[in-house]
Amino acid sequence: MTQRHRSLKIIDTFDEQFSSLSSEDLQTFVAHVRRRLDDVGEKEKSSKQRNDIEEETEGQSTIWSRVCLLSFLLILQSGSSFILQSFSDLISRHILITMYLTMLVGAGGNAGNQAAVLVIRRLATSRTFSVRPLLIRETFSAIIIGLLVTSVGFVRVWIEERGAVLPSLTIAIALFCIVTSSILLGTLLPVILQRIINVDPAHAGPIIQVVMDILGVCITCAIGQTLLVNFSSHKHKEL
Repeated sequence: MTQRHRSLKIIDTFDEQFSSLSSEDLQTFVAHVRRRLDDVGEKEKSSKQRNDIEEETEGQSTIWSRVCLLSFLLILQSGSSFILQSFSDLISRHILITMYLTMLVGAGGNAGNQAAVLVIRRLATSRTFSVRPLLIRETFSAIIIGLLVTSVGFVRVWIEERGAVLPSLTIAIALFCIVTSSILLGTLLPVILQRIINVDPAHAGPIIQVVMDILGVCITCAIGQTLLVNFSSHKHKEL
């Protein structure tokens, strides 16, 4: 017997029993059904109120944690100003550092966020997650992506600087270091947040952005100091 036939049989049986009830039995039955409906309504109402309270509490907790994280990252990101001050002589002599600095740190943040999103999605959809194969695969990906993006960046700066090789090479090397390190950081950070610190890996996005801003400034200034100042001075001395 199918489910539909069983349901129809139950309905027919109920109709037969219901039609045989007296008026007093009907009143008792109706009162019983009303009480049951009232009980169900009260349970649904209390359950809804409890869920609303839990959602409100969770929302307040989430807002507070987000505010704390963003405030901490704001203070941390302000540290890049101290780095720029320490390389003030380099920046004043080679203005191209500041011209391409936003491009460099932006590329690092984008590459890191891209890698982090892929890892977060993997963490959410896969129960068995091995870090070592992922790290090996992303290391090769970081090198390949870094080389390709660096080629584009080199051509971009070479055109803007009218064929000047050393400035173009400086920005290109900085871009490669920033992109590759950002991809590796974006791969590891969500795993570290979830498995070691027990923090929502979704916070990896803004953290990577701030870390790569600071690290990007450090890498760019260090490479610029090495190639544009030290290397150029050494070359002039030899001449």
